Amino acid sequence: MMAFIQEHKWKFAQIIAPLLLAAWGTVYGAFAQTGSNETVGQKAIKQFETTPLQVVNLDDHIFLFSGDGENIVAVVGQGDTLLIDSGIATRSTELSEAIYKATARPVTRLINTHWHLDSTGGNAYFGSGGVTIIAQENVKKRLTSVQSMPFVGIRDGHYPDMALPTQTYSSSLTLHQGSQQLNLVTYGSAHTDGDSIIYLDPANIVIVGDIFSNPFYPVIDLGSGGSIDGLIHSVDEVLAHTNEQTKVIPGHGPLATRADLRAYREMLVHVRERVQELVAAGRTMNQTVATAPTSEFDAKWGNGYLSGKVFTEILYSSLNKKGTVECSHPSPSSGCAASSAELSK
Repeated sequence: MMAFIQEHKWKFAQIIAPLLLAAWGTVYGAFAQTGSNETVGQKAIKQFETTPLQVVNLDDHIFLFSGDGENIVAVVGQGDTLLIDSGIATRSTELSEAIYKATARPVTRLINTHWHLDSTGGNAYFGSGGVTIIAQENVKKRLTSVQSMPFVGIRDGHYPDMALPTQTYSSSLTLHQGSQQLNLVTYGSAHTDGDSIIYLDPANIVIVGDIFSNPFYPVIDLGSGGSIDGLIHSVDEVLAHTNEQTKVIPGHGPLATRADLRAYREMLVHVRERVQELVAAGRTMNQTVATAPTSEFDAKWGNGYLSGKVFTEILYSSLNKKGTVECSHPSPSSGCAASSAELSK
């Protein structure tokens, strides 16, 4: 009986996983709605649900899938496929079919670069089919409880058992898939407190997850331990461990180069310095936003999910060291408190 289930596990997953997803996806679905007061999360999810799935052959037996959430990478071995990130829940079947069409091999292992629903939404689908899920240890901790993302307007979790990582690591982990060695490392809290950077050798590819979206201001999840200082540190580490020929796969957006990552780093440092000066001078969040510290970068980096204004608010809260994540316009879905300026009114 077990042999039969193993042989036909993809058919079982296609039948069972949608039922499981329906049972726990109420929180997720609430943020797929649109409206005049659309949150960052709603804007992102709407795009993830409607963008056509694109497939690019990056190297021999390495494929990039984009459009349904996080950029997803498939590394093909002799008899199976290793997947990096699983996209959003509502497109799991479509993604699975595209992967099998490209690789002709079943997925047996799945790595999550971090806990957010555009990276882990397909976990229940693949996990219910017997796929081993791998992640930094904090990802599992986040997925086992309800999480809120300040400034983004998303609450997600608790994930079911079959969607949780079954293999975790603390600082680094080495895996092998086909001809590729995969080195998983975390450089500390950055986008979240559970980010994995994945180096593929000899392909000379680095998968950086959401520490870099190309070319967009990043979401820094302060509710999950993320910080602008940690984000820049992680980018510095990636730059130190790559060369000009390295292919950089961002969390979102097109394939990038090391030069693209370096330009991103320069933007982060410049904006951080400007916001830090204002924080040190005692400026409130609203006063800091009013100075438009991102203005010279908005044309290039402000066309994603975050405007320069919201990115400034995130940096202000990351740098003010008060222990409270502040918002200039708090709401039940914002996941953050009113700013000191708002509280004083």
